[in-house]
Amino acid sequence: MALAQREPQHYTYKRKVYVGKMKSQNSGIVGQMMYYLSEARLRGKIQRITDALDSDPVDVPILKDLSITADGYIAFDLRCKVWSKLLNVNTLEISRNKDNKDKEDNSELEQFRQHKYWRQVNLDVDRSHRRFPSEMKASRRLALQEQLVRIIMRVLCRNQDLHYYQGYHDVAVTLLLVAGEELAAALLEQMSLHQLRDFMEGSMEKTTKMLAFLHPIIEEADPELREFLVRSEVGQVFALSWLITWYGHVLKDFSTIVRLYDFFLATHPLMPVYFGAALVIRRRSEVLGGECEMSYVHHLLSRIPDDLPDYVEELITTAHSLFCKFPPEKLSGAVDRYLKESITVAKHKQFIRELEDQSPDSLLRKRKKQLALHTNNELEVSQNFQSATQTNPYMKFAVWTLTASVGTVALYVLSTAKQWI
Repeated sequence: MALAQREPQHYTYKRKVYVGKMKSQNSGIVGQMMYYLSEARLRGKIQRITDALDSDPVDVPILKDLSITADGYIAFDLRCKVWSKLLNVNTLEISRNKDNKDKEDNSELEQFRQHKYWRQVNLDVDRSHRRFPSEMKASRRLALQEQLVRIIMRVLCRNQDLHYYQGYHDVAVTLLLVAGEELAAALLEQMSLHQLRDFMEGSMEKTTKMLAFLHPIIEEADPELREFLVRSEVGQVFALSWLITWYGHVLKDFSTIVRLYDFFLATHPLMPVYFGAALVIRRRSEVLGGECEMSYVHHLLSRIPDDLPDYVEELITTAHSLFCKFPPEKLSGAVDRYLKESITVAKHKQFIRELEDQSPDSLLRKRKKQLALHTNNELEVSQNFQSATQTNPYMKFAVWTLTASVGTVALYVLSTAKQWI
């Protein structure tokens, strides 16, 4: 796919508000009361999210807790802000780098073309039509697909030890549709270095071991169901696409996909497996009521129910409960080896510690303005004194002394600012 000129805009979905459906489906005073109570709850949650983002440091634990409660982070603009904090992405740095991008386009494209995964990325993105809204114009979709290629290739070119896998583009397109090209690239890179890291090894060994958690979780929660699955010899391959795409490849409803991203980004890297276990357990009657035969059970479980969006919040609560009751460290057997070998799990605790020291965006912007003000003042002082020294040679020594002092202060401000922005 040839890359065209970058478009600064990005597509925005209309948020599907559950309470809106509730209002139309219920009649009378009770229905109206339920609607307005839900609206009040959403407004209250938005305020809690905003307060956590404005806190100094950002209140990451509160943001994580809010990912579990109904509606997640609610809207795209809030998701952009929260996801950035959950992945430790400096959005001000992104806006500054964006100004220099146009100059680098030609050399960047040449670098992309020389990469070993260039052809495969283009093939997968060309086949990604169904991940875009059906009502979207073809020209707009093609432009977004070009952006999708760019953000994937940027991550791969910047991190040569990462290996592309089929399904990675499903993660990338979700980020692109929510956050736009520049922010999506930064978010994707952080996810690739942390939550998705084990999927991007040279082999599927660690991914397979991560999937191996599925049956032990089910065994702890529902031994009868687990025994049936073992007798059917179904294994856990049916859940592979769930895991490596964070359900983006198998779900049709985009609002449900981003709701799951809220949950997964705020929790443990193994939470997508716990969510899969919650889904299988919820379908126990379907499983136990059918044939105990591998092909039948595989076909049944690999097909995600169309009505899953109606009970996704219930599944999220169940998955979180399963994680609290049966954390990875307490599951025995082959999974122990995975916990010792996983780069994703090993880096998770350190990554969480790094999230706790972030400043709110409002403070970062204020510090950026202060830096600009100091720089402008320095230039003004320098120009005024330069004009004075041209007419009065006896001031040269004093000017040299003052310039040295101002330069030292400016250098200190600049070096300090690098820690802020």
